[in-house]
Order: sequence, then structure tokens, then C-alpha cells
Amino acid sequence: MRKLILPIAATFLLTASVVPQAVQAQSAPGAGTALSAEQAREENAYAVGLQAFLWGYPLRYYGQSTPKSVAVGGSYLNDFRRYPELKTAKDRFVVTPNNVTVDAYATLDLTAEPVVVFVPALTEPRWYIVQIGDSFDEVVRNIGGTKGAQPGVYLITGPDFAGTVPGDMTEVRMRTKIGVAAVRILTKGAADLPKAVEAQKGFHLMPLSAYLREGLAHKPPAERPMMAAYDSKAPEEIRFFDELGHAMSQRLPASADFDDALVASFRQIGLSVGKGFEWQTLDEPTRRGLVRAAKAGEQIVDRKWEAAGETANGWKYTFAGGRAGYDPGLRAALIKYELGAQLSDQVLYPNTAVDDKGEALTGERKYVLRFDAGRLPPVSVFWNVAMYGSDMLFVENDFGRYSFGSMTEGLKPDADGSLTILIQKERPADTSNWLPAPSGPFNLTMRFYGPETPVLDGSYRLPAVKRMQ
Repeated sequence: MRKLILPIAATFLLTASVVPQAVQAQSAPGAGTALSAEQAREENAYAVGLQAFLWGYPLRYYGQSTPKSVAVGGSYLNDFRRYPELKTAKDRFVVTPNNVTVDAYATLDLTAEPVVVFVPALTEPRWYIVQIGDSFDEVVRNIGGTKGAQPGVYLITGPDFAGTVPGDMTEVRMRTKIGVAAVRILTKGAADLPKAVEAQKGFHLMPLSAYLREGLAHKPPAERPMMAAYDSKAPEEIRFFDELGHAMSQRLPASADFDDALVASFRQIGLSVGKGFEWQTLDEPTRRGLVRAAKAGEQIVDRKWEAAGETANGWKYTFAGGRAGYDPGLRAALIKYELGAQLSDQVLYPNTAVDDKGEALTGERKYVLRFDAGRLPPVSVFWNVAMYGSDMLFVENDFGRYSFGSMTEGLKPDADGSLTILIQKERPADTSNWLPAPSGPFNLTMRFYGPETPVLDGSYRLPAVKRMQ
């Protein structure tokens, strides 16, 4: 199990190569210039604040977004919110949705007690994955996926849990008190949907006490519990740190203030698990340093995303999803641009918004995505390419098709064995291989479910989206 907080050394992985000029311009006085006591306090606050900003970016995001998700029923608290339909353009809950799986989502609150995840033994072979994630947007455990069926009873415990794990349960320990669980179950076309939904009903999530008392017969309360939203009163220029302080108090163990060197260092800027962010007590130099840190931090996050992974034929590949290691800047970039990503050996999500000439994709033109014979995506499960508008959501179309892939019924290969996908707004005479485009800008995300070695080692890359003359 990974340590609760990243080591201090990890914060120095951000090199000058990813720091924008605007950030460099805010740096300390030259080496030959003596700092006054006031300047020293400001520069120290800037340095510590920048570390806190990047490290805490995911915590602050989830601290703000989770109560909203629970309030609107996007996910339930310590229970699965099941979605028994394939997603369409009407679904606005999750960005970059897919419409080849039926899903279920839960917010895990482990503050009072652990929660139980029950994974059934399905009556027929079917791909599924249960993704357990923490408040740093890191994958703590995958159940199923490329490992195949893994039925059983799993106990998700928080950082403060000191009880006994029942003998028939597998413990999954979380470093944060609040996390997420997502179930995705493959649906092999519209005719298969009822069977996939039936399989979905077999997955359960509930508090440990409820499971021990009632087992799978447990029924959640009619009035579902909510999570209180946090309305910061701090000045806007330092509000990020106040929202981070609240998230730390809610999601991290109190012991982090004392047994973790990085978290302990944040007390220099009034930030701690025990007291949140004491912004009212800050002196003016410290406040100035934190204002600079917040501005620079956001720019660094964007630059880290630009530098992440690799781009080939216009497709951007990011392999660090779900586990960014000792790079807090990259982790922050992933939660901003690839929220909830899976580990790359389970699912990989290359995205493109440009054609073979490097120009932006738009419904005003026609394109093809052509796979040569024998060069379809090498995957152990399936592949799928989805169409999104600029808001990263499906775009409504009369044909009702939002993605295209190995599960699409009625695919027609070319005479030479290749496969050509038509990407355009106008309906072609033969719609078998047509992926409808919107009238304006769009982008495409390919999903490799169970990517095989050629994808992971770089020997296979997707072809460019070719503009038709």
C-alpha cells in the first residue's frame, strides 16, 4: 500500500522546462540580492504554497465536487447509483462518457465504518471492472478487468480503521476517508442490454454494519444521506487553499499533521488537517506568496498536461492515468483533464482533436479513420472510438450513434480487409461504418479495453484522422 502522503522529495520533480515564462517571472530576487525578513516570508509562502497547491489539487477538486454529485443523485453515499441504460447525448453527469457499458457509481464515506462491496459470480462470461479510487484520484484496487472474474466480498477500509476484517472478506485499504467506486459492465449491443442490466443488479455496496446485520437483503433508507457542501468565505485569490484545508480535514487522518513531513510543513502557511486553513491569521507577506502560488500552480498544471505522455499521428496518449507516482503536478493535470482515468494496462484513452494536416476537427469537413488490414487495435477485450463536442459530451444526432468499435453491429470491412470509418455530418448512402459528426468542432477518444503489449510499448499507434478532399 502506498504511503499516505508523497515524500517531500517528490515535490521537486517539477523542472524549469515545464514552468511557463509567466511563472518564472514571479521568482525570487537574484542570488546576489539579500532578502529582507518580509521578502523571505513571502518567498517561503510561495514555495510551500506551490507544493500544497499541486499536491492538494485532487483533494480540493473532490472536496468541492462530491457533495454536488451526491446531491443530484449522480452517485449515492455508501450505495451504488445504478444506470441501467447505455449513455446518450441526454446524459450530462460524466464527461467523456462511453455507451458500451452499463455503470454504477458510489461515493465511499469511511469516516464512521468500512463499506462492503459484493461482487457476484456471473452466470455467463462477461467483462466487468470495479474501480476503487481515493481522493487523490488514484486507483486503489481494480476488481475484474483484464484479470477476469473475481467474485467475492471486499471490505473497503479507511486510514483510521483498526478493527478486525471478517474472515470471508478481502480488505482494500484506502489512504483517504472518502473515495469512489465505479462498476462498468460490458454490453454487447442493444439486444444484450437486458442481460447486462441483470448482471448489474448483482453488484452491491453498503456499510459493514448493514451487511453484517442484513446481508444482501439490506435496503438503503428512503431518504438518502447527503454530504454538506463547503461555502468558503476566504478571499477569492486564496480561496483554493481554504477549500483544500476543508478537504484535508474531511478526508485525511488527523495523524497526518504529525507523522507526515509534507503535510506538517503546510502549517507554515496556516494549512493543516486539524484546523483547515487559518487564512484570517496570515500576515501580508505570506498572503502575497500564496496568491502567487495559486496563479503559478494553475499554469504549471496546464503545462504538465501539455508535456504528459506522447502524441502520435495527432493522437495524445497518457499512460499515467490512475497512478501518477511521485509527480504531484502530473496528478493535478490528470484530474483536470482526465478525471477518473483507469490504469493504462486496463483501459487507455488516446484523444485527438486534429486531422492529418494538424488542423482542428470540424463538422464542416469530412474525414475517414482507416485501419489497414491486420492493423485493428490490439486489445484483449474490445476497442471503441467515441465522438464528443467541445464540452466532452456526446452530441445529439438523428442516427443515435455516438461511438464506433469492435462491438458495433454490422461493420463492413473493405475488399482488401481494411476498415474505414466515415466521420462526417451528412448521412452517407451506406451508414454501416458512419460515425455522425456535429456541425461545429469535435474531438475523438479511442478506448483500448485490455490494451495489449504493442499499444503499451509504442509499436502500435492509431492512424491519423484523414481529411477528405
